[in-house]
Amino acid sequence: MAKTPKSDTSRGSEDASMKQPKIQYPRRTERRRRTRAAILKAAGHHFRKEGYAATTMQAIADSADVHVTTLFMHFKTKADLALALVQDRTDALRKRAFEARGSTGFFAFFRQEAITRAKTLAEAKKPETTFWNALRTDADLAFASASSNTDQTDIFGRFVAEEFGLDREEDYRPDLVALLLLAATDLAYQKWINSDRRSDPVKEISGALDTAEPAARHMLGLKN
Repeated sequence: MAKTPKSDTSRGSEDASMKQPKIQYPRRTERRRRTRAAILKAAGHHFRKEGYAATTMQAIADSADVHVTTLFMHFKTKADLALALVQDRTDALRKRAFEARGSTGFFAFFRQEAITRAKTLAEAKKPETTFWNALRTDADLAFASASSNTDQTDIFGRFVAEEFGLDREEDYRPDLVALLLLAATDLAYQKWINSDRRSDPVKEISGALDTAEPAARHMLGLKN
């Protein structure tokens, strides 16, 4: 018996189904992403509340509602977890800087970021135990601290280069401006901590920027 040939419609449906395979949503990947986000959120909370040194991996796991073994599957050490937090914060800063270009000048953007951080410090009950302070003082976080400094210099240096039409490959000024302003805010922070927090961190950082910014503008050939 001769076989009945398949209709063009049937063949077309087969071809379409072959070209458009069923989408398989990576549930496991999404679940892993949510778990990682919960861990980072819990870690950030504990680092702010108890400080980096006093926070244990077990406490983070409990707050994230995961078994501590699951936590170690995502982050082998507390320093690895801290580095991931730094990278997340860096990514958020990079996004804000990118979105600000064209609508906000570099100096206004930098000051806004610095003042926001100062206000966060002012609200902290024990700023000497904050994650930001631990990045500066804890040897366990040396790599995370170096990574943070390098990334911030890159983000701000890129902002300066694009706003003022400078080539970072040939011109040192974008990175020098970024380093100068970052150093100014860090010195103001240290001064505030060393004064036993008797002063206002917002005023300290604003004052440091008032001093450093004219030098940075002069470096770029701008009028103050």
